[in-house]
Amino acid sequence: MLSIRQLFLYLSAAFIFLLFAGLILVRWLWFYPEEMSTALSAQQNEVFSLNGVLELKKENLETFVTDYSNWDDTWNYVQQPYDEYVTTNFTTTTFESLKLSGALLLNNQRQPVFNLEYNDQAAIITSNSNRLLHWLQQGGINHLHNQPETLFQRIEGQPYVLAISPVVRSDNSGPQQGWLIFFQLLDNSVLSVWEQITRIPLTRTDIPQNPVDLLSNLNTARPYRDRCLMSPEQQPVYCFRIHHLQAMPQFLNLSIITTFLLIALIPGSIFILMLYLLITPIRKATELLQLNSQDGILRPVLFTTPIRIRELRQLRDTYNQLVYTARQQQARLEQLSNTDRLTNIPNRRAFDEALETTWRRLKRHQQSVALILVDIDYFKRFNDHYGHQAGDDALHRVAQALQSCAKRTDEMAARFGGEEFALILYIEDANSLDATRHRIRECIRELNILHGYSSVSHLLTISFGIAWIRESGQWLDRMSKEEWLRAADAALYEAKASGRNCNMLQMITPDVPFTESPVWQQSPD
Repeated sequence: MLSIRQLFLYLSAAFIFLLFAGLILVRWLWFYPEEMSTALSAQQNEVFSLNGVLELKKENLETFVTDYSNWDDTWNYVQQPYDEYVTTNFTTTTFESLKLSGALLLNNQRQPVFNLEYNDQAAIITSNSNRLLHWLQQGGINHLHNQPETLFQRIEGQPYVLAISPVVRSDNSGPQQGWLIFFQLLDNSVLSVWEQITRIPLTRTDIPQNPVDLLSNLNTARPYRDRCLMSPEQQPVYCFRIHHLQAMPQFLNLSIITTFLLIALIPGSIFILMLYLLITPIRKATELLQLNSQDGILRPVLFTTPIRIRELRQLRDTYNQLVYTARQQQARLEQLSNTDRLTNIPNRRAFDEALETTWRRLKRHQQSVALILVDIDYFKRFNDHYGHQAGDDALHRVAQALQSCAKRTDEMAARFGGEEFALILYIEDANSLDATRHRIRECIRELNILHGYSSVSHLLTISFGIAWIRESGQWLDRMSKEEWLRAADAALYEAKASGRNCNMLQMITPDVPFTESPVWQQSPD
C-alpha cells in the first residue's frame, strides 16, 4: 500500500517525465518550426525592405533623367547643340545634388552629343569620358529603348546604377531625338545610407563564384546571407552581405529549461489549492475576454475572490489600465488615420466620412450646404521652380488658410488629393455665399506666396468650384452624394477652363437639380 508521500513522489516523477517528454515533442513538432518560420519571415521582410530602398533609389534616378529628357531645351539641344545648355544645366551643383557620376546624351544615330563624368573628390567635370563610351561600345547600346529604364551595370570594374530615358518634348509632341543617360556610382558609402534607412547591418563583399540575386528565394533562416545586384544580363554588379537582425532560435535554451524546472517543482497540493482559489475569477475573466474578442469591444475586468490575492488584484488593475490605454490609443490612431501628415488637416478618408454624414443630415433636415473643391493654380510649375520643400510649405499654408474658413464644428476643410482641397460649409443665403467666396480668395491672397511662374498672377492663386444645395430635403433621394461631388468637380473644371484664379457656382435646388449639362454661374471678383 502506498503512502500519500509515495503516491505524490511517484505521481510527481511521472508528471516530470511526461512534462519533459511533452516539452520535447511540442518543441520538435510545433514551437521550434514556428520559431524558424518566424525568423525566416522576418529575414524575408528585411530583404524586401532593402529591395524597397533600392527600388526607391532607381525610381528617383529615373524621375531625374525623365525630367531632363522630357524638356524642350534638351530636345532642341540634341538638334542644335550650344555650350550654354551644358554649362547652365550640368554644373557641379547638379551632379552633387543628384548624386550623379556621369551623364551621356545620344542622338538618334546613337552618337554622343555630350559625355560628362564627375569626380566628386576633386569636384571636377570632365568631358569625353572613355569609361562611358566604353560601356556604350561594349553592349550598352542594346539598352536604348523607347521607354525609360533603370538598370545595374558594371563598367570597367566599377558598379553603377543607370537611368535611361528617350529625349522627347515636354508635351510628347514631335519625334524622339535621342537618349539621355544618368550614371550613379555604387561606392562603399551607399551601404551606409542603406543601413541608416533599413537598420540592417551590411558589408560589401567580393563577387562570389555563384552569385545570388537579392530577391532569390529564402529557404531557411540564417544569421547572414550574401546577395548581389544583377544586371539585365544576369551578371553580378554589386555584392554585399546582409547580417540579419532576427536572432536564430535554439531548440532548447536556458529560458525553456528554467521554465520546465519551475513548473516541475510545483507540489500537487499547492497546484490543486491554487486551482480552487483561482479557477472562479479566471473563468469569469476568461469569459469576459472571450466576449471582448467576439464583439471587439474592450471592457474592464471585475471579479472578487474568496481570498484577497494581491496578484489577481494587480492583474485586474493592470488589465483595466491596459484597456484604458488601448482605448486612448485607439482614439489617437483614429485621429491620426483621418489627418493628412503634410498639411495637418483632415485627409481624403475623413472627408469621405464627413461627406456621408452631411449627406444623410441633408436628407433628414432642411439645410443649405456648399461643397467646394479647390485647386492651386499652376502648382506643378511652383514645385518645379521653387522645389518640393517650398511646395510642401505652400500646401501646408494653403491648407491652414482654408481650414480657417470652416467656423462651425460640423464644417470642415480637407486635403482632397495632391494640390486639391475640399470644404463643406453651411451657407444659408446668397449674401453668405458671396462672403464665403470672398473670404476664401482673401485668405489665400493674404498668404502673399510669390509665384513668378503663374500665368494669372505674381502671387499664388486658387480656382474653386462650388456645388450649393439650397434648402435640402427628401427631394435629394433622387440624387446621390457622388453627384454632388461631381457637380463641385465640374464647377472646378469650368473655373480652370475659364482662365483660373476664379470660381464657378452650380446651384442645386428641387427645381434646378444637377445635370450633366448644368447652367453655370461664374462669380468673378
